[in-house]
Amino acid sequence: MAISVNHALTPKQNAFAVQYVATGNASEAYRRAYDAKNMKPDTIHARASELLKHGRISVRVAQLKVNLAADNEVTFGEVAAALRASIKAAMEAGQYSAAVSACMGLAKLGGLLVEKRRVSVDDSGQLYLHAVKALANAPRTKQ
Repeated sequence: MAISVNHALTPKQNAFAVQYVATGNASEAYRRAYDAKNMKPDTIHARASELLKHGRISVRVAQLKVNLAADNEVTFGEVAAALRASIKAAMEAGQYSAAVSACMGLAKLGGLLVEKRRVSVDDSGQLYLHAVKALANAPRTKQ
């Protein structure tokens, strides 16, 4: 779900917000959006921090993050469709091991296959388990 609201930012402020979401680095976003060639790194950092505190810019950053998350959302159906297409293409190409691998991925996605793991505990693990049990049964004190 894309959200689009005009918050009356200047083009440079908007560019800063876009670059901040793209890079995750306020100083780098400032360098990309503003003319900072002759600025000291501390000055760039301070100005970038000020911009992030600006109400309209912080709203724009939040808006861009929501839009980015919505655009990058992967659904169960998309993954299943991609696996089914992979199975079909692999079978048509005679790549049966690739088809089996895609089938297994589809089965895991659907919950038909669950990886089982065996856990063993040695003597040191027993001490740990006893300590956890003792803590769980310890009387609680008011603080």
